[in-house]
Amino acid sequence: VRASWRKMEARSGRGGNGICFELRGLLLPVKTASGKEEVEDNEEDYDEDEPEPLVELPEYSSQLSFSQPSRRSVIIKDEKSQKEYQVVGRFPFIGPWWKVNVKVQKAGSKCYAQGYPSYFLQTHPGENWKAVLSLFLKECMVPEELKTAFIEWLPLWSSLSFEHLEEKLYRFTMSKLQEGKEPRNARDFDIFHYIKNSAAGKTVLVAMAFPAILEFLPTLLPYSISSCIGWLDWNEISGNECSNGQLTKLNEILTEEPWKLGFSTIMFRELHTYIGEAPWKAFCEFTQLLEKIPDLQKNALIIYAKLQKKCRDMGHTYEELDVLMRLVREMSTEHALVSLQFMKDEKIVVIEGKLVFLHKLYKAEKDIAFVINELVKKTPWRFHVDVRKVLKSGAHINNSKGPVVDDKLNDEEEPNSNSDVQENVEETTNTCKAEVDPDQENAVGLICSNPVTVISGKGGCGKTTVVSCLFSYLKHEFEEVRGACKDFEADQDTSGEWKTSMPSYLNTHSDKSELLEVLFTAPTGRAAGLLSKKTNLPAYTLHQVVYSYYSRAETWRFSEVKVLVVDEGSLVSVVLLSRVLKLLFHHAQLAKLIILGDIRQLPSIEPGNMLCNVFESLKSRSWSVELRTNHRAESQLIIDNSTRISRQLYPKFDAVLRICDLNKTWPMPSPEKKFIFVVLSSEYDLQPAIKALLEGGPGLEDAEQSQFISFRR
Repeated sequence: VRASWRKMEARSGRGGNGICFELRGLLLPVKTASGKEEVEDNEEDYDEDEPEPLVELPEYSSQLSFSQPSRRSVIIKDEKSQKEYQVVGRFPFIGPWWKVNVKVQKAGSKCYAQGYPSYFLQTHPGENWKAVLSLFLKECMVPEELKTAFIEWLPLWSSLSFEHLEEKLYRFTMSKLQEGKEPRNARDFDIFHYIKNSAAGKTVLVAMAFPAILEFLPTLLPYSISSCIGWLDWNEISGNECSNGQLTKLNEILTEEPWKLGFSTIMFRELHTYIGEAPWKAFCEFTQLLEKIPDLQKNALIIYAKLQKKCRDMGHTYEELDVLMRLVREMSTEHALVSLQFMKDEKIVVIEGKLVFLHKLYKAEKDIAFVINELVKKTPWRFHVDVRKVLKSGAHINNSKGPVVDDKLNDEEEPNSNSDVQENVEETTNTCKAEVDPDQENAVGLICSNPVTVISGKGGCGKTTVVSCLFSYLKHEFEEVRGACKDFEADQDTSGEWKTSMPSYLNTHSDKSELLEVLFTAPTGRAAGLLSKKTNLPAYTLHQVVYSYYSRAETWRFSEVKVLVVDEGSLVSVVLLSRVLKLLFHHAQLAKLIILGDIRQLPSIEPGNMLCNVFESLKSRSWSVELRTNHRAESQLIIDNSTRISRQLYPKFDAVLRICDLNKTWPMPSPEKKFIFVVLSSEYDLQPAIKALLEGGPGLEDAEQSQFISFRR
């Protein structure tokens, strides 16, 4: 609430606030009472951070080393006015040896950075050079005794600059080696060894060798600037042998052909590694870079930015050519088409007829289609089981038959599933006498018979139940057969003919401790945890599967997987699913794919609508099924409202709570109420309303068993 109020003040310009201006000056961190740097990750964003671009990540790349710089509170002493400003922003590097240039907006006693800063090394620290040098060596992890010895060794009348630091350090090392009668190891006094192997030291060395990298890349590539600096090999630079080094190539591109930084595909070909890509908006911050970009590439960057934004905002994997042309009407049609052809030739976009695809999304959908098609062409791997017996034997069988959901996609009143509310509702249990849901029976049959199955249904329809019952049943049968196998092996008079009578799905892994290699996955850690809890089997996130392959030491832990189960399919992006499917298809033994989800739920945040597209594609083969019966009667209002909210319709409430600052007490609804409408008389009642709800709101009594979610924007 406090942050939101500050933001309103800033935008209104109250008290002289809200004014945007540019700061250039010395950078210093703000120290708290404990002496630690002040990090303000909970502060409200005033710079409205841009989302990550929809770039094509190489198959073997990991994004673990790419992260947005932390939001810090720093002091910038403006070199013109000599006034000090407290600035909150994302500063990847701090230290009094840096000067920065950044746009800020005044809000109260603080300023908030608008975007990212440019860095300039203060090669001559001035009168306070000893204090600056001491802080720098401390950041480079130089031992305190060695740091003190070097500073005391320096003459009192001397001054020191970063340009001559290496020479001074060499003289210091030589002088220490000549002291005493006993021979000494040069490494014991080699301070420069610490500098060239530390993050702070490498950054300074890069700034001296390639000043353009520190000036432009923190803004152009804020997520990967630290990784780029990590490429530094000072031995090569000092010996002038790095003409083919990555930093040298990056510096040449930045100073001669900066437009290449806007296309990750081109940069990957140049550097053979992934560093992201600079958005067009970032280029516009630097006039000196824009002057070096030819009109062809400039138009391409503009069109690329418009296409990415349209795909991200609308969820498309492509845009119609005519629509794209209207988005860039400021340039001539001829120039736009030439730039599109340039991007097509560089494999940045794909053009099919009148449709323009982002190459990454086009390739991902093609890869999914390829794997599914290959699975379909294989000889089906069938499970020969009694379907009704499977469902009745499960521990999580539905014991109540709720209302049947209308299967018309455009029905306004249709109940819907929502992954958030599903997490708070437990599956019901029943005995073997439970009535079998015909839709669930059909779903089990499809899984047993087909290489690819998509099961759609709302929360409580039993999607997880179907999978859990089937593989629990197969596991039980496997254990029985394995026990029988041991008995046969113990009987020396028994021939080997009994092996031929084993079911195929059990014989496949007769030498393994597991029934068959089934991999349960979900898009998020919480969803994977819930899936594991419901199935009593291990479950992983899709990202864990990808990362485990590229970080493996020896044999991949999932190399024996034959069945992939993907839960919460509507939340899975096409790019992530394509990577997992390709890995399991080429480096495992994938034979069955099972996708669970709700086609009526909103698709993934990233572009594409994987679940709905695959569901509709397999409909002609009758390999997709929709479960229509809700077995969670107590959650019907939640399911109904999730549908209404997803369609931007007003939900139905079963209680109203009116909160006004004039009230001394606010009577709270009873705990059984599921949707409560909190009515505020004015925006100033928001903070007391939140306080009242946290103190006595139904369901919020236990802080460890409840959630209170606030939206920042």
